[in-house]
Amino acid sequence: MNSDSIKNANTMSYPKPLADEYGNLHYSGDELARGGQGVVFRTVDADLAIKQPIIPATGKLDRDAKLRERFQKIRTLPLPPRIPISMPLAILRDDPGYVMRLLNGMRAFEFFDLNGTTKKELEKRSLPQWLTNVSDKNMALRLFHYANTGSTRLRLYALYKCASILSRIHYAGLVYGDISPKNVFVGEGNTPDVWLIDADNLRSEFISGRNSFFTPHYGAPEIMQKKDQSRPRTDCWAFAVMAFMSLALCHPFIGKKVLQHDDEEKGWSAESAQQAAADGIPADLDEQAYAGFLPFIDDKNDDTNESIPGMGLPRELVVTPVIIKLFQETFGAGREQPHRRPAMAFWALELARAYDHSLICPDCKMSYFADDHKKCPYCDTPRPAFLRVRTKQWEIIISSDTNEFIMPHRLFHPFSFEHSDAAQYEAVLNFSRESVTPVRGTDRFPENLYFEFMEAEK
Repeated sequence: MNSDSIKNANTMSYPKPLADEYGNLHYSGDELARGGQGVVFRTVDADLAIKQPIIPATGKLDRDAKLRERFQKIRTLPLPPRIPISMPLAILRDDPGYVMRLLNGMRAFEFFDLNGTTKKELEKRSLPQWLTNVSDKNMALRLFHYANTGSTRLRLYALYKCASILSRIHYAGLVYGDISPKNVFVGEGNTPDVWLIDADNLRSEFISGRNSFFTPHYGAPEIMQKKDQSRPRTDCWAFAVMAFMSLALCHPFIGKKVLQHDDEEKGWSAESAQQAAADGIPADLDEQAYAGFLPFIDDKNDDTNESIPGMGLPRELVVTPVIIKLFQETFGAGREQPHRRPAMAFWALELARAYDHSLICPDCKMSYFADDHKKCPYCDTPRPAFLRVRTKQWEIIISSDTNEFIMPHRLFHPFSFEHSDAAQYEAVLNFSRESVTPVRGTDRFPENLYFEFMEAEK
């Protein structure tokens, strides 16, 4: 930090400065995220954050000397180039923890969830017309927040970018280890940057014997049941849970068996409890669900824990049939057979495809798949006009309120986890004239590029 920054920092109510291994001083500010292993703070420098490890049982700083060695080893891992993970830039000199990069304005993925503070703010506002007939006021507020935070479309994009990062990590022979909404950070805008911020658990897939860490409710069954350690397929499980909860607004294993159980299911006899404990089965139904002992709520082969009416959003409104199959394979067969879980590459590909076929309703701001509905399924507003851009490789939908747009790499090339969003062509769009014109030095579009103008529904 320069002298002016230090002077300004000293006039503010920040804790004592933390020095790193290179002698730089860092002033920690607001808490960004807290998990079982540590807490992340912003600093005076908007592009830097500090991660400090904590002892899960007490919440106090963990001063284990081995942590410094672990943080240093993380920096030597063979990560792919330019991958958006906030790695340790410098180890703190006198305190446990490290300094990491954090892009200014980014928020934890959990901002998609309705927390208590936001709920209170929304309660002070009038619900939009399309929500006034929702009998469950809690669900109405959740939908209000859902629309205000980009609806399904923004969630699909953020998940697609996160899946692409994990795909690259797995292809490099590495495991991330602790996917959760607290560890995925999302930038601003309609196509935001996405970063993973907690690199503490990154390790080679082939190193065994280490403890496996996970965020409660996101741990894979084999970890929760202490049968295996973190692997790429446990990352796939945690990601799928995060995706399901953020899109469908319910947990994939909290269903009828948990929410509408019989008294016999709730209680345990002494003999049953003893046998369950010997088998490693929690007595509590919620914990059984989170540990993978109960079926997926949408399991096509087992309806004993099925979703109850009104729980979450209809799946066909928020995901495509192919993504439904990915959830089924992960949480159905993959619950007991981890090798059946689809790799992150499939998630990245299909989430990007779903995003490219979604359309924002101009009235209620909820999104839906344009080819599936002639009017908004949430507010009945007729589907607006849109442009379909198509090549042999891909297809995207452009809203009629767009004046200028970018045609990405994935339209013209095989899907790339690193370059799929890279601009290949830029164009000006005029719906009244039904014209698409190249801009910024583009002489002409390739021959295999097709445009189809779709009229608004009446």
